Amino acid sequence: MAHARSGSSRLPYHAVASVLLLAACFMTVSSLLQALQLVETTNPVASALHRFRRTQATTTDPALIIRRALEPPTQPQELPSWPVEDPVPNPPKADGNSTFSACLLVMDDNHRLMEWMAYHYHVLPLRYMIVVVDPRSKTSPSSIFNEWRRKGVYIEEWTDRDFWRKELKLLPIPDDAVLQIKRDRHRGRQKYFYRKCMINLKENNRTWVALNDSDEYIIYNHKGGDSYEQWNKKRTDRFLSNPHHKIKQLLVPSKVPPTTAQQGGMIEYIRQEQAAGISYYQSPCIGIPRTTFGADESSFETTIKYIPERLAKDSRIAPASQLDTIRFRKHAGRNDFVKNALGKVIMDVSRIDMAASPKFMSLHRPIKSICATPWHNDWDVGLRINHYLGSWESYTIRDDCRKGGERSWEQWEYKATTNGEYEDDIIQPWLKGFVKAEGEEEATRLLAKAGLPEGYKNTNIDAWRLHPDKLNAILTEPEVVSNDGKRVAFDRWVRNKYGTRSDLANA
Repeated sequence: MAHARSGSSRLPYHAVASVLLLAACFMTVSSLLQALQLVETTNPVASALHRFRRTQATTTDPALIIRRALEPPTQPQELPSWPVEDPVPNPPKADGNSTFSACLLVMDDNHRLMEWMAYHYHVLPLRYMIVVVDPRSKTSPSSIFNEWRRKGVYIEEWTDRDFWRKELKLLPIPDDAVLQIKRDRHRGRQKYFYRKCMINLKENNRTWVALNDSDEYIIYNHKGGDSYEQWNKKRTDRFLSNPHHKIKQLLVPSKVPPTTAQQGGMIEYIRQEQAAGISYYQSPCIGIPRTTFGADESSFETTIKYIPERLAKDSRIAPASQLDTIRFRKHAGRNDFVKNALGKVIMDVSRIDMAASPKFMSLHRPIKSICATPWHNDWDVGLRINHYLGSWESYTIRDDCRKGGERSWEQWEYKATTNGEYEDDIIQPWLKGFVKAEGEEEATRLLAKAGLPEGYKNTNIDAWRLHPDKLNAILTEPEVVSNDGKRVAFDRWVRNKYGTRSDLANA
């Protein structure tokens, strides 16, 4: 195959196709992909179609999603450089009743933080944060946070010693530690940090606190503004036409809800619905379902309408295709608890005695006495969290403690190709609203370096494959009968991908 091309001559396309058909039975997946790429480079029609698909088309073909991830870099690319800065002085604290706060754990999330900060600053509005950087992180987010301190966001940067239980030793975990040790430290840090963070926020007269990660965005669970009436009619018709919904309730807003374009609209909307007596908003611990978005990107024609013309052309910021909230619109079914996993919460710490509360149980149900079970029906909730899987490069940019287990090439491929049944554009208006509120020049400056450089690739897939012992267990053991639907579905997908244990060497 290596000699298929010589100088400027081209191998006839039908000849290449014949060779592929003959060789397919003996080729590994990686070799077959290389051969497919050869077809595209040896046939001008195939090459043109490939370029068109990469720049314009929307696809639901899982093979194309994976082939994009496996493509070699278009040109050498390095990750953005992030200056190491000391935190600048914080601004005066904003009023806690009219703004949101957040507790956030980060690790090499700078490429996502630019977009995450801009969105939540504009929509919630986020004005107070407590952040902890993982000690294994190779980058510092302080330069990003300094930009938002200058915009009025009060940000405390903690270390593990600020919240870790004093009676416990805080020993560093080496990079080669086994997966379970890394995972246990990760989950222990979560519980200790979030509890201490919310105690601190209560002492600082905060109210609503967001606990979502840097790949998660809190949004309204409905279209708003002029689009609401038509959207709500279709939603109501679907609800009433399903006989299984007789015992369910459909949440109906007291007024036409806002869109994400409205500056600071979320906390105002929550207060409005509380005052109107809408039951969903009455608890100090509001459960929010998550919706998982796969890696199938929407077309250029679809996404460009959500981007202000100046930002679409400005070379100082990442292309629009690099913003997760713009490029990814395809997601799993709303009430699919296997694909979307457990929901999360926002909490009003002004109404909770955090110091006297039992230990923080989990992000999904922190305090059992006031937080509902984390399986939230989409029909009776007013908020939602968009959870973005992201590109392969974004998924693997950090040395995640779950690498080879809960995070792997197989996990990414599974989620990338099986979470695209539906489309949603409720979140997209935020970008135009943000530009209108901040001005084109300021919005451009704040969104600089958002996302990863165009053309950046991570081709080191082998380092992210499932651990051999875990893969072997999936392929050799009978299908697990378990309450863990997520595990059962993934294991079944792995068996379908690799076949029997004897097939693994050819996969």
